[in-house]
Amino acid sequence: MRYLVTFWLCLAGYAVWSYGLADPNLVFTAWQPYWFFQDWMWVFARTLPQWYTAIYAGLILSLFGLSMKIATWLQTKNKLSLRQSCLWFLLLVSPLLFSYNALSHDVFNYLFNAKMVVVYHTNPHTHTALEFGSDDWTRFMHNTHTPAPYGYGWTAVSLLPYMLGMGKFTWSWLLFRLFSLVSIFLTVTALQRLAQRLGKKISQADLAFFFLNPLVLIEILANSHNDLWMLAPAVFALSVLLGQGQQSFIWRASFSLLLLSFSISIKYATVVLLPVWFVIMAFERLRSRIALPQRLLTLLTQGIWERLLRSLPYIAAILLLLPLTTNQSQQYLPWYLTWSLVWLPLITSQRWRQLWLVFSIAALLRYIPWLLTGGYELHTLQWQKIISWGIPALWLVWQVLQKRTKSEGVNVLVGRTVDA
Repeated sequence: MRYLVTFWLCLAGYAVWSYGLADPNLVFTAWQPYWFFQDWMWVFARTLPQWYTAIYAGLILSLFGLSMKIATWLQTKNKLSLRQSCLWFLLLVSPLLFSYNALSHDVFNYLFNAKMVVVYHTNPHTHTALEFGSDDWTRFMHNTHTPAPYGYGWTAVSLLPYMLGMGKFTWSWLLFRLFSLVSIFLTVTALQRLAQRLGKKISQADLAFFFLNPLVLIEILANSHNDLWMLAPAVFALSVLLGQGQQSFIWRASFSLLLLSFSISIKYATVVLLPVWFVIMAFERLRSRIALPQRLLTLLTQGIWERLLRSLPYIAAILLLLPLTTNQSQQYLPWYLTWSLVWLPLITSQRWRQLWLVFSIAALLRYIPWLLTGGYELHTLQWQKIISWGIPALWLVWQVLQKRTKSEGVNVLVGRTVDA
């Protein structure tokens, strides 16, 4: 229990810390106590950037350590009900619902793109926010010179929290936080459904490896990125295609393709899952329709098919790294890792989980050069690349050396036994 309390306190600390990076042109409320707090945070962040950055690094490393402790603790506890799990999770991450999106301004673009549709009756995919420079919201946006980089599906989804906020910035901004929370619960449901189709059992500890990962919590809840809105329907699509029941194969394939298409319309990265989708569809069709000799059918269904299903999470995780090599991704950004991390609850390899944990730590620590310099100068980008790839590389070298040391130790022990 103490790990949960400490984790909550660290998230609360991060929520307070985040307001040091609040945009000066953004006004949430005229409440005087808030402005006293906001002014103090601005002074602290700008006059003592080294201490401000050190606090960030300490919070991030503490959160990663605690998340692993909680995942280990969950392995020894009785299974909670779904309702209890949701309530505990809500309580645990509640500080982030009120934090500032300190490390990204993307949510401001989500909001303004919806406003362009509802208020200005303009297509945000062909027009830019810069065309509406007199609008107060453009004062704290960073990307005003390019059209919406996402699909039309995301623009349609983002209309809902904007309209529920009745055009008020603060309410719409808070509703986007709740919307991000909904995407987390949808992803949990999708993973559980896919696990059933794969014949796997995922425990709460397995789910914790992803949903309590500080990278996921900060980038999805605090920074309100839309990546889980892309991933949830993609995972649902595979589970529907693998489903067995009264529905016909044609119905399952059509509905699954519709879900995957919706995922691609949110953010284009999941287009790389289409080869996986077609392979699964071909095997499902083969098993259900084509008459084959029993020996060949057994080989296909119990040999190749079972290996494919076991490898599915690994294949999907690797495929979703491919978009990072394209020009459209521009550079490796921390929240892109969620595309591969989301499959971790279905992966049993501890080495694989450890590798992605190290990548997650490196991804959040790459903000340190930017926090120290306050900008993206050339040397800042270089240090970010060194942190992003250097930390995992050092971990891999350490793993190789550790394995070699153990192997040499075993050989020495065997040699002494033979001599005796």
